[in-house]
Amino acid sequence: MHNSLKFSIVTVSYNQGEFIRDNIESVLAQNYNNFEHIIIDGGSTDNTIEILREYPHLNWISERDRGQSDGLNKGFKRATGDVIAWINSDDMLSPNSLHTINDFFLENPDKSVLVGNQVFIDRNGAYIKTIKAKPFSYDWLLNGVKSAVMQNSTFFRREIFSKTGYLDEDLHYTMDRDLFIRIAKFYKVYTIDQDLSYFRFWEDSKSYTSKIKFFKDLIKVKKKYNAPLLSKSNLWIAWQFVKEPFRRIAFFRNVVTYIKS
Repeated sequence: MHNSLKFSIVTVSYNQGEFIRDNIESVLAQNYNNFEHIIIDGGSTDNTIEILREYPHLNWISERDRGQSDGLNKGFKRATGDVIAWINSDDMLSPNSLHTINDFFLENPDKSVLVGNQVFIDRNGAYIKTIKAKPFSYDWLLNGVKSAVMQNSTFFRREIFSKTGYLDEDLHYTMDRDLFIRIAKFYKVYTIDQDLSYFRFWEDSKSYTSKIKFFKDLIKVKKKYNAPLLSKSNLWIAWQFVKEPFRRIAFFRNVVTYIKS
């Protein structure tokens, strides 16, 4: 009989009825039996709860929380699996990804963190592009220019929390980066050239609408770990703040032009 590690798939949700079924079905479609899917809902008022009730295998709660980081920590602390899969409510697992990740960790009992490729899709699930897996390091996450984390394609053993602690609940946009900085401090990160998740990039997603808030949070993280003030990374962040108002002006100018035409 093929050995299998237990996966804890942790998902937070708030008014994501449009996508939550795709998320749940992507886990069931893995045909992988040893898992728990924990969904922490922040008190949705759309059809999310009705959808969750359709799936008796889910371990879910719906209650007001103090934000996404608080909800995720609730999920991580409920988890009983060997490996954590952190998949947001509008994202999905790629086909066969749990079997791939299971094989990697069984074959490499000394390794604790794995990053795979991430496939970008639009609101309707249409393919946009694929981002190849890249190992992250402490210095790169803290000081790298345009350094990014692929949280939903990063899988790690649950035991790492004993060294890293949980998410910083004062952070709402860069809590994943903050956690991964701590992970990279203690563990080597490995990659695999296989698609492990789908990341949905659409007009109302947090990644799309909150760029300036993200950069403000990123500055908090840099201060937290005493990152150097003078760096290419900080110059790049400063440029984001400078150019954003001009981008908005251009947007409104285009709208006015369109209305007048």
